[in-house]
This record gives sequence, C-alpha cells and structure tokens, in this order.
Amino acid sequence: MEYQSENKICQNCKNDFTIEPDDFSFYEKMKVPAPTFCPDCRYQRRLINRNEWNFYRRDCSLCNKNIVSIHGEHYAGPVYCRACWQGDGWDPFLYGRDYDFSKTFFEQYALLQADVPRLALVSENSVNSEYTNQSQNNKNCYFIVASDLAEDCMYGNWNNKSKECIDCYMSEKCELLYESINCRQCYRGAYLMNCYDCTNCFFSQDCVGCLDCFGCFGLRKKQYCFFNEQFTKEEYKTKIEQFSWDHFSITKMNNSAKEFFLQFPHKYFHGTNNVESTGDYIEHCGQSRLVFNCRHNKDIQYSQDAWHCEDCLDVTEALVDTSYEIQGCATCSRSVALRSCWDDTDCYYCDLSFTSNDLFGCIGVRSKKYCILNKQYSKEEYLILKQKIIKQMTENKEWGEYTPASISLFAYNESVAQEYFPLTKEDAIAKGYAWYDHPERNYKITKTVEELPLVIGQTLDSITSEVIECVSTRTEEDREIYTDCTTAFRVTPEEVILYRKIGVPLPYKCSPCRRQDRFKLRNPRKLWHRSCMCTHETHDHTGNCLNEFETSYAPDRPEIVYCEKCYQQEVM
Repeated sequence: MEYQSENKICQNCKNDFTIEPDDFSFYEKMKVPAPTFCPDCRYQRRLINRNEWNFYRRDCSLCNKNIVSIHGEHYAGPVYCRACWQGDGWDPFLYGRDYDFSKTFFEQYALLQADVPRLALVSENSVNSEYTNQSQNNKNCYFIVASDLAEDCMYGNWNNKSKECIDCYMSEKCELLYESINCRQCYRGAYLMNCYDCTNCFFSQDCVGCLDCFGCFGLRKKQYCFFNEQFTKEEYKTKIEQFSWDHFSITKMNNSAKEFFLQFPHKYFHGTNNVESTGDYIEHCGQSRLVFNCRHNKDIQYSQDAWHCEDCLDVTEALVDTSYEIQGCATCSRSVALRSCWDDTDCYYCDLSFTSNDLFGCIGVRSKKYCILNKQYSKEEYLILKQKIIKQMTENKEWGEYTPASISLFAYNESVAQEYFPLTKEDAIAKGYAWYDHPERNYKITKTVEELPLVIGQTLDSITSEVIECVSTRTEEDREIYTDCTTAFRVTPEEVILYRKIGVPLPYKCSPCRRQDRFKLRNPRKLWHRSCMCTHETHDHTGNCLNEFETSYAPDRPEIVYCEKCYQQEVM
C-alpha cells in the first residue's frame, strides 16, 4: 500500500506535525495506530517517567537497610534495594490480577504499578559507586548516570570507559577531563567541546589529534597553538604560565574563546559516517530521521540516545530493534511501550521485566512468558485475552500511546523532562503534572565563595569539612533559573584530588547548577531548515553555496553554519 504524508494537530501542545509515509508503514507493521502526540510531546512523555539525577536516602521496604534510591520517602509504594529486588524474598506474581474490562487498561496498570516493589536504582555490577543510576560496571564513581565502565568519575553522564573525569557530558575513553562535552580519547584538559584524541588542551572546540593547544577551534593535528596561532614550545609555555587558574580568569577566558570561535564556520551537525540521516551528534546512522546522540543505527526515527538500534520509532536511551515507544531498555525486540526492560521479545506496556517474551502490562516479571498484569496464562488464553485488551485500548485511544504522565512514578521536576522541556511549578501543575517540593534546606554555610582559595594550589585538605555556599542563590533571577539548586554543597577528598591533578579551582556552584550550565552549552534537540552560509568561490560554487540542510543551529544563532563539504575545506 502506498501512503501519503499526513498533517495532524498534536492533542497535547496543539501544534501541527506531519506523519511521513514511511511512518505509516511502520505503524502498520507494529499494528498500532498513528500517534496523536507530536514527536516532541512523545519524547517529553517518555522522559516524564525517567529520573536520572534525583537521589534520596531511604530504607529498603524489605530488609530495612538504609539505601540510596531514585524514589524518595514521598513515593508511596514499596522500594527494594537491588539484593532484595533480585532475591527470592518476594514474588511478582503475588501482585497479579484478573483483567477488568469495566476499567481502562491504564487505570489497571497504575494500580499494579503502585503495588509492585520498585528497584531502588537501575545500576548494576558497580563497585563503591552508591550514587550512580542507569549505569553499570563502574568503579569509585559518584553522582554519574547513564555510564558504563567508568572509574573515579564524578558529576557526569555518558562517561563511558573514562577515568578521573569530573563534570563531563559524553566523555568516552577520556582521562582527567573537567567541564568538557562530547570528547573522545582526550587526556588532561578542561573546558573542551567536540574534541577527539587531544592531550593537554584547554578552552578549545572542534579539535582533533591536538597536543598542547589553548583557546583553539577547528584544528587538526596541531601542537603549541594559542587561539589558533602557532608558537614554538618555549613561546607556548610562556603564554600558558601567564594564565592564572582562578575563577575570574577562567570566566574571562571562556568568554574570549566563545567570541573567538564565532569567526570560524561550524559544521551544520556533529557527527560522521551517516547516510540519509538527520539529527545531531550522530555517527554511523543510516536512513534515520530526527535522531540525537545516536550511533550505529539503521531505519530509526524520532529517537534519542539510541545505540545499535534498527527499525524503530520513538526510542530513548535504548538498544533495541523493531520496537516503538521505548525508554531505558536494552536487547528488546518487537515490543511496544516498555520501560527499563532487558532481553524481552514481543512484550507490551511492561516495566522492569527481564528475559521474557509475550508479556502484557507486567511489572517486575523475570524469565516468564504469556503473562498479563502479572498473572500467568496458557499460550492460547494469553493470545485471546491480549487481542481483547488491544481492542478495548484501541476504542479508548490508549493502544500505541506511551503510558500517560498522570501515572508517572516521578514528579515532573524529578524527571529528565524538566531538563529538555523546563517548566515552572505553576505551569507544570496547570498542565496536570505532579510537582515535588523539596524540604527546605537550612544548611549551616561555613564558607562563602569569597572565602574560597583563588587557585587550587592554595586549597587545604580541611576544605572537605566545610559547607560551601552555592553562588546561584545570590540573586532572585538565578534562583528562578537554577531550579534544582541545593543552595550549598561539600567537596569530597577524591574531588579535591581531581581538581589538583587537572589544575582547576574549587567550583562556585553546586553540582545541579553546574549541570544546568553545561546543558545550556549544548544545541537543542530540535532541527531547523537552513542554507549553507559559505560564500567562498574556491569551494566549488559561485556566490553563495546552494546546499540546504536540517540543523540544530537555530536561524537566529550567531554561528557561521556550513554544509559538510564547505566545512571540510575550511578545517586546518
């Protein structure tokens, strides 16, 4: 059947969106109707059920051990530590129930969800890494999420196979990095963005294979460069020694570098080796559309943080195939609306279910098949009841839609949705979202930022016993912007060691505020249609380049944005 594109109005934000012909083919294959939410609202809805950064201390509901959890005491249901949740002390089938056709599916799913014990943290096989979430195989890490094989890392996410990185986003195979974004195989650096295979580089962006560079942009295999100017080794050493690593100098240098970078063309997207794909921070993707931070994918659309996926729509933080509306899942196939599931096939509307197939509306089920609402059926019974439920859900306009925000496990400001779709408390409540008011923090501050040492070399070990004021609390405007501010913070001995190794001073802000600052540096996960801004006639065109593209650089941004062909002719 040949499909035509169709314009629709999102039932959530009321904006127009388009369903493409290939999308209809996918929906037919998955036997789900076309979505009623636009791609952005579908993404937001998935994120509302994902808490990455909010950690709480509470007691395990089974063994009473004090634990760290993404579910605070304000969460009404039971929460188990990993040992109890994986153990034999409870049975998910004790919570099983018959399907009641007098109620909607989501009503019944919400009731089951409230009863079944939650896993405190989605983190496994890690050592001395109590405050890590959505992570695995980490050692001596603190406040990192979505990371694998990280060691001695702090306050970061996507720190994969990295060591001694602090306040970094997307650091892969890196070591001794500070406040850096999207870097790979970099060693000892700070304030880097989109750099690869660089050593001893600082305040630089879009550099590859560089050594000893400072304030540089777009360099390839260079050494001893200061703001893209070549120096001898001795001249470069003299320039660097003149720089004082205090907060005032760092802020001034960051601002100078930012202005300097605007002189150079920026490639319209970040990534390599893609075929017929649109998005940003994408690598080795084929026939993929509107994808962000995605690698090694084929035929996926409207997806984020998806790696090694194929034939999927609307998947977030996933490694799956032939699936739809997925969040936080790995090695799942032919499934719809899953959350935090592994090794599942032909499963629908399930959560924390592992190594199973043919499940519908199940939570916490492991190594089972033919179950509905945590109740076991024969194969024949399962298939008949499943079709009846799908028919009812279709009539109620539930089938194919991800679980609604109204039954999320988290308040809106606890979820990742607050990062990508920030709302005030008033706006969130007006939209029907829950909001969690953190208890008032009355920390006894023992150090203001003015009392902190100017440089790390003057910092004594006793600083770890101080309660430091977060500078974001200073003005009412900042308090409105930095909504997750903890108002005060401590530094750990391990943290001070890293600052000394890298040579940077103590921070002036708490880790949530620092994270929000990093977030502002990234391009939004949204695309605009633009034309190449290149006018160099030596670039195989006369006058303006005629190439057009989809880019995450909004039209009102100050950067000079080039198509890939023109950009490649400019890099040094």
